[in-house]
Amino acid sequence: MHPRVERLPQPRPDYRRFLRVIRRERPDHVPLIELAIHPEVVNALLDASPVAGRADDAWVESVRRNIRLHHRLGYDVVKCSARIPWTVRRLSGRDGSGLTRGDDARAWADEHDGPIGSLEDLREYPWPTCGGPCPPPAARSGGTTRPGVDFRPVEAAIAALPDGMGIVGFCGGVLEFAMDLMGMQRLMLAAVRDPELVAAVIQHVGDTILGVFEAYCRLDAVKALWLGDDLGHKHGLLISPRLLRRHILPWYRRFAELAHAAGRPFLLHTCGQTERIMPDLVEQVGIDAKHSFEDGIEPVEQFYDRWHDRIAVLGGIDVHLLATGTPAAIRARTLAVLEHTADGGYAAGSGNSIPNYVPPENFLSMIEAVAAFNAAR
Repeated sequence: MHPRVERLPQPRPDYRRFLRVIRRERPDHVPLIELAIHPEVVNALLDASPVAGRADDAWVESVRRNIRLHHRLGYDVVKCSARIPWTVRRLSGRDGSGLTRGDDARAWADEHDGPIGSLEDLREYPWPTCGGPCPPPAARSGGTTRPGVDFRPVEAAIAALPDGMGIVGFCGGVLEFAMDLMGMQRLMLAAVRDPELVAAVIQHVGDTILGVFEAYCRLDAVKALWLGDDLGHKHGLLISPRLLRRHILPWYRRFAELAHAAGRPFLLHTCGQTERIMPDLVEQVGIDAKHSFEDGIEPVEQFYDRWHDRIAVLGGIDVHLLATGTPAAIRARTLAVLEHTADGGYAAGSGNSIPNYVPPENFLSMIEAVAAFNAAR
């Protein structure tokens, strides 16, 4: 274990602390929340070698290490995802920034084309089945094998969960998955030229995500549902508010209604400038919390001032600062955000996630600042 991790306060997890934040209350101390911590950072802070062995054994060990680190750092909840076996083409390359600590391989979706370009493609596509935990064997539809959603990572996380901790069940989003399947460029053109195809793809994607969330709601350890769907870029939305309201937001509302009927809050992670649809997300969809903030778009304090009386606010310590800033600057920024959000309804964490180009020591500077703030309350 990293020496600075060992010096942190002993963990006393209580998932109810995080849920109090979602209800915009002020708990006994500010909880932590993170979308993801890269395995290289996890291993560095646990002082562990990279996971080796057979693939099935390796991912189970990775899940256990992730739980172990979250627990030791003081998290009350940990995000976990089922694996949806989408069949999409990925492009790849190397990261030339010089910031990565180890593996500099990068992969991303083909923004121009995906496997679905017509209604015939849609009918032939191997849409995943979702039978929940202990998934059924792969099914066949026509001549196509349909793989099942893999819930084993969630089951492994629950098995390793320390007393007091809870799981936040995460799933990727409607727009992102639809863009993966069609290609961003093709989807945007088809929204005008072939709206029937876009609607059909989104219907299949939404049904798949809904099945994943329904399965999460059958698991007592899952205390909240979290959707991740990047809707914007630095200066605006990826598609118009009209198209979002027509195709995407009705699915969000269904997810939120499912979560609330099951007694869980519904959290949304979305990157980019989304202010034009924030009223829709709060008033029409019914999100309980918003995650993902970037100082170059809108510092988290500004968002908190506008929205914390309606929804909870999660994270916000800018990833660029975490990647390139000094420990002193990171501590100062973290404490400034904590002071600004001291009225409650805020959980601390990065503006997005902890990738492998964030030095572990910088990540710890944020964690230590939160611990110091809580100790002084």
